[in-house]
Amino acid sequence: MSKISHLIEMIITLQYKGLTTATELAETLEVDKKTIYRYINSLNKANIPVHTKKGRYGGFYIDQEFYMKPSKLNKEELQSLLMSTQILTKENGFMYEKDLQTAVTKIKSLYVNSDDELKYLNENGNFKINEAGGLQNLQDKISQINYAMSRGRTLSINYFSANKNNLTIKKVDPYNLIFREGAWYIIGYYYNSDRVESFKISRIQSLKITDEIYMIPHTFSLKTYLEENWAVFKGDKNKVIIKFDKKVSDFIESGKWHPDEQLQKLDDGSLLLIMYLDEWQEVKNWILGFGKNAEIIEPVKLREEIKKEIEDMYKKY
Repeated sequence: MSKISHLIEMIITLQYKGLTTATELAETLEVDKKTIYRYINSLNKANIPVHTKKGRYGGFYIDQEFYMKPSKLNKEELQSLLMSTQILTKENGFMYEKDLQTAVTKIKSLYVNSDDELKYLNENGNFKINEAGGLQNLQDKISQINYAMSRGRTLSINYFSANKNNLTIKKVDPYNLIFREGAWYIIGYYYNSDRVESFKISRIQSLKITDEIYMIPHTFSLKTYLEENWAVFKGDKNKVIIKFDKKVSDFIESGKWHPDEQLQKLDDGSLLLIMYLDEWQEVKNWILGFGKNAEIIEPVKLREEIKKEIEDMYKKY
C-alpha cells in the first residue's frame, strides 16, 4: 500500500476513532512505529491538526473541529465509478486493477455510510441489502463501540449474514476497532464461536451496550491476529475449490484470499484456489466478476447457483 493510502487511512481512523496509539496504527497499517511517527510529521506539515497525548494512556488524536469531508457525488456518478472497476481490469490491459478496487472501496465506504440514498449500492452499481448499515449511521456505531471498549462492556449486535440473508444477534467483546481496506471492523471475542473474529461495521444494523464486563486477555495481540487471520474471505465449514485461468492466475497468487488457503498450479498454467467458508454469497459475487476466467469445481450446490445466475443473465440479453 502506498504512503498516501496509509495517510488517508490514518486520518480516517483518527477522525472517527479518536485517541489511537502508535502501536495500534502500526499493527493496522503493517508498518513499524518509526514509520507512524514519520507519517504524523507529514500530516502536521500538511497543516492537519494531529496532536500527541503523552503518558500511559496516551496516543494520537485529531482536532474535533477538523473534518475531512469528501466532495459530493450523486448516485449516477458513484455508480459509474463502481462500474469502472468491472471494466478496468488486468485482463483488459489495466495494470493497476487492485489499486483501483481499493480506492473505489474506500470512496464507496465513505459515501454509503453518509448518504441514505446510497446505502444499498453494491459494487455492480445495483441496490441490495446485504451491505446495509441499517438503522444506525457510521458515526453513531463507532461512538458506541469506542464507549464500550473504554468501559470494558460487551456488545450485543444485530448482524447481517450475507449467505443466510437474515439478521442474527451476536454477543461480542470488542477488543479493537480498525479501518482497513476501505471499511471499518470490530476485532473481538465472539461468544458463539469461542474465538476472536472480525465483524464488518457496515453489516451491523444496530448494536447495544450491555452491562456485562470483560477484560482483554494479556495474550491477545492485534498484530498476531491480523497476520494469522486477515483475509478477504473467512470460515471453516464448507470446502470451496475455484479454478482460475492462466490469464488471472498471477493476480490470484498475489493476493491473500483466506487465512488457510491452498493454491495448486496446474500444468496448463491455470490455478486452483482451495479454501473453507461458512457462507458463500460474497465469494459467489467475486467469482462472477471474473467471468469466463473462473470456474467453481466444488461444492456442486455453489456451482449450480452460479450456473442459474448466469442463465438468468443470459435470458435478459
